[in-house]
Amino acid sequence: MTFVPLLVAVLASTANAGDVPRSGYFGAGINLEPLALGPMQAFSGGRVAVGVTLQAALQVDLGSRWALRVPLEVGTGGSGDSTFSEVAVTPGLLYRWRSDAGQRWVPYLGGGLKLGAAGAGREFLGLPLVTTVQSLDLDFDDGDGESDPNFESRLGVFPEIWAGVEWHPNRWFALNLGAAYTYVRLLGTNVHLLHERVGVRFSF
Repeated sequence: MTFVPLLVAVLASTANAGDVPRSGYFGAGINLEPLALGPMQAFSGGRVAVGVTLQAALQVDLGSRWALRVPLEVGTGGSGDSTFSEVAVTPGLLYRWRSDAGQRWVPYLGGGLKLGAAGAGREFLGLPLVTTVQSLDLDFDDGDGESDPNFESRLGVFPEIWAGVEWHPNRWFALNLGAAYTYVRLLGTNVHLLHERVGVRFSF
């Protein structure tokens, strides 16, 4: 059977992981991603808000395969009262299947906790629209003191999962093709977020 040779190869690769240096031109394992861009989709009770997401990130190798990743991101989508937006920083850990210092394609999997703000239109959340402004509205989506009563927002901590692959044409530059899933709860309503991004990376 082919399973046994495959298992032996995986165990051998794991055993030799300590021989693989950290990523980067100097092997320091410091990776800067000044820009990652892609589409975003938010789902809530059969309703969808499609938009765009931007991200910048710092990634520091903790070894040959594990890394600490700290992305800062902003995203927005939808239109009218059926919108969703977010801004957050998401520290987390990821595991990369690295077996060689000059490896071109490096798949990874990881996750973190998203710390930030999320907001959505009441129509997107499946809630009735507010036609009169309440006397007290603590939403922080507007900075001029006149909050939109049909836009609900909150500060919070949300779980996020990452998956993707890095393409390394050399040791100092790479493209990161990644996807992320985030779970958010607003006013008792579940919101599921998908992000797909392509980012440029410089490694030292």
